[in-house]
Amino acid sequence: MKVIFCLHHFLPEYIAGTEIYTYNLAKNLSDSGVQTLVLIPNFGNDETKEYEWQGLRVIKYGENSIEDRKMIMGKKKPDGLKEFVRIIGKEKPDIIHFHELAPGSGINIFHVEKAYELKIPIVLTFHLSYYTCFKGSLIYKDVEKCDGLIKIKRCTECVYFSKGITGIKGKVLSNAALSLYKTGINTMGLNNSVGTALGFPFVIDKIKKDLLRLASFSNKIVVLTEWYKEILEKNEVPTDKLVLIKQGLTNELKITSGNIHIRLPLKIVFIGRISELKGLHLLIDAVDTIPEEKISLDIYGQETGDDYATSCKQKSTLKNNIYWHGTISSDMVIPTLSQYHALCLPSTFSEMSPLVIQEAFAAGIPVIASDVYGNAEQIKDGINGWLFRFKDSNGLALRLQELINDPRKLESAKQNFPSATSFKEVAGKHFELYSKILGQ
Repeated sequence: MKVIFCLHHFLPEYIAGTEIYTYNLAKNLSDSGVQTLVLIPNFGNDETKEYEWQGLRVIKYGENSIEDRKMIMGKKKPDGLKEFVRIIGKEKPDIIHFHELAPGSGINIFHVEKAYELKIPIVLTFHLSYYTCFKGSLIYKDVEKCDGLIKIKRCTECVYFSKGITGIKGKVLSNAALSLYKTGINTMGLNNSVGTALGFPFVIDKIKKDLLRLASFSNKIVVLTEWYKEILEKNEVPTDKLVLIKQGLTNELKITSGNIHIRLPLKIVFIGRISELKGLHLLIDAVDTIPEEKISLDIYGQETGDDYATSCKQKSTLKNNIYWHGTISSDMVIPTLSQYHALCLPSTFSEMSPLVIQEAFAAGIPVIASDVYGNAEQIKDGINGWLFRFKDSNGLALRLQELINDPRKLESAKQNFPSATSFKEVAGKHFELYSKILGQ
């Protein structure tokens, strides 16, 4: 059996959740005798190159498209599509598995369509929620979790809100845009900001149509969580196309009871991207409200020089209980987590299924997290961790103070961690899925 994995970037040049997930899936399948290959665009270059990463073949196909408005809107195919098709024809995979799709010059719906035309069985994995949400956050107007149902009017107004178009201006624009939509007048071709704003109902409509087209092209769609599976079903993706395969740990470790005695200061750890989406600023603000002798915060993540990271560092400069440690290798995450009382994950958007939550449980520590879909599916409030309202640093501070006042709650939470799933099990379920599709 030969499987090609398609995404936009790969290790070692780009390190993020989708890349690490794809690598571990390919590696574990290779160990089981499946021939695996990663195919990514070689952005800004006509040349196709090949390299090997820890025993895994990676092909970067030539993709030198000049990305313009039409291409981003999905009205023009990227130039590298021909080279993509050539490589697929040459490699002759039994399965082609898409892990990442996006508009523009990267791998997108046109690539899936070509694979479909070549009659190659297709598997899709939805790692993010952009397939049903333009913003990818599933947070309606920054105030509440969205139910995920694609609705032209509501989704358009939510996008306007995110762009600062509110009040009377927002209502007038929304009414005008919906009137044009109902009469079939698409202003996106005007190539200016007004045309874009008035044409947003057509953008939302395209999200729904593309989702259903992807479902029609695919043999199966792998979903990582129960909550997103339900959202896809709400949006009329056929249930028989959906397969739930949850995340797994790459380390072969059993859940421990933790190594740190619960005594003040409360030792909190943050591991993740230094990004506003991850909400580190909320955690720093919450810690800032508590006396330094009662709490400490250790931060692990790549310290970029962008405005957000700089702002977070400035917030913590005068704090004697906040420490920055830079990046951490994946094999050191669980051993490092075990040295703390709790992990904090203050996400400001609906992450799909943060692996770091499972890693914290495996390390023997509970999690304090914002109440968004991906966190709430894994954390049972007050049982194996604690949830607070997203984007609410005061709510987070209250949770931290609660644990400082009664550290026994940390010990109690440790008794309720779910059992760990290994990535070998994840790969095994994929092997069964591929075999079933191929009739083996």
